[in-house]
Amino acid sequence: MNNFLKMFKDSKNLKYAVNVFVLLVIISIILNIDTSKITGGSSQVKASYQNEADSDLDSYVKSLEKRLEEILGKIENMESVDVMIYTKNTPSMEPIRNENSSNETNVEVGSDGTKREVNKETRQSQVIVGNDNKVVEKYYQYPEITGVLVVANYKGSKDIYAVLMDSVKTLLDIKMNDIEIILSGRN
Repeated sequence: MNNFLKMFKDSKNLKYAVNVFVLLVIISIILNIDTSKITGGSSQVKASYQNEADSDLDSYVKSLEKRLEEILGKIENMESVDVMIYTKNTPSMEPIRNENSSNETNVEVGSDGTKREVNKETRQSQVIVGNDNKVVEKYYQYPEITGVLVVANYKGSKDIYAVLMDSVKTLLDIKMNDIEIILSGRN
């Protein structure tokens, strides 16, 4: 240990390296501090935003399921219909922005008669914030439907399987391989 301290006192490069190391450790500690408690809970904001996205997805999927059940339930001799829709991801949100752009063109004529045109385009984009200091957002892409399960209780005699398959395929614009039809209550 004495040898190390003596070497540390004598070597400027070693002092420099140790100081840089200590500085890096301090910076990494500062960067890892949870500032959400200081700034008012940004992690809570992220969690509430995720909960809102999940509830938006649930409401989107549930409304599609309900509408599909209502439509398919109108088929003659259909006792009941239950629909479950699977989606690939959540709806994507994009903030609404106030955008301004301007163009400026300058034509310069040189002493030798050459013309030089300078175009300057300026674009500003600012996120719109509502009255409650939340960013105003809109949907720009709904989630992709990856599967549909239909359980139907049908008492009629016609081939309802093909009718249900074509109806779901047409209404949701998905591949037939992504649709599963289960018929119950058949004699």
